[in-house]
Amino acid sequence: MRPHYLLDASIYIFRAYFALAPGWRAANGLPTHAVQGYAGFLCDFLRRAAPRHVLAAFDESLGSCFRNQIHPGYKCSRALPDAALEFQLRACRELTGLLGIASVASARFEADDLIASAACAARGQGGCAVVISRDKDLGQVLRGADDRLWDFPAAAPLDRATYRARHGIAPEQVPDLLALCGDPVDDVPGVPGIGVKTAVALLQRHPDVHALLGALDAIAASSLRGAARIARLLEAHGEQILMARRLTALAEDAFATQELPGSARQPAQRAALAHFADFHGLGERLRARLLAVADAAT
Repeated sequence: MRPHYLLDASIYIFRAYFALAPGWRAANGLPTHAVQGYAGFLCDFLRRAAPRHVLAAFDESLGSCFRNQIHPGYKCSRALPDAALEFQLRACRELTGLLGIASVASARFEADDLIASAACAARGQGGCAVVISRDKDLGQVLRGADDRLWDFPAAAPLDRATYRARHGIAPEQVPDLLALCGDPVDDVPGVPGIGVKTAVALLQRHPDVHALLGALDAIAASSLRGAARIARLLEAHGEQILMARRLTALAEDAFATQELPGSARQPAQRAALAHFADFHGLGERLRARLLAVADAAT
């Protein structure tokens, strides 16, 4: 089955941005350490995976995502990128294209939604989705038997069975888990007093939060530790749980409102890559790696 590699680009850019010291500068004087780290990631990934079909998703929806209409506080604690970071984000997307990888972003949908929607398209074309991300919440994209979530390069790819074995829940229950526990990174409220361990135990007995809220009496009488208290908490926060579930579930229809780019990898633009590396001060070693990846693709 033909794999379609779907890159969660922003998560690798931000990892480099926070992990590396700003020791690299572009010709305009702005820092390029995130570009440096992201470029190294792309070189490693393209060399190892040699993908024929690959699409990168970028986040451009902070404050304008459809989830902000559901819950105005969604991601309210995050600040918009400053000029230096915005420059690096644009540069990383440019670099992605120069290496022959199509990219997509949206003001309405987050990168995760774009990935989930592209995964649906890949399966509709008889392929499978291989999601490249460090975000375990993207496990909910694992729908088909051949789909994978790959925390590249830290771990082996996970399929549905290995994801469940590692996290204790089925991939499709990820939104339910987050609706119960909350997600402070995204300012999604959770139920006070219900942590991950309790939420997993509940979801091992019930398929989703709708079933949970319909079985409060059974939960109160169950063998769970603190069962009666848990049932009362679920009842008291029922509306919040259902609202949060709308926030944590990924949209799969993003490309009903915008065109889905082709994922077939295109030839790299060697001369433009060399200029890019020079302008962004990436150094001779990384410049050579980029050009080697370009030559290998050609």
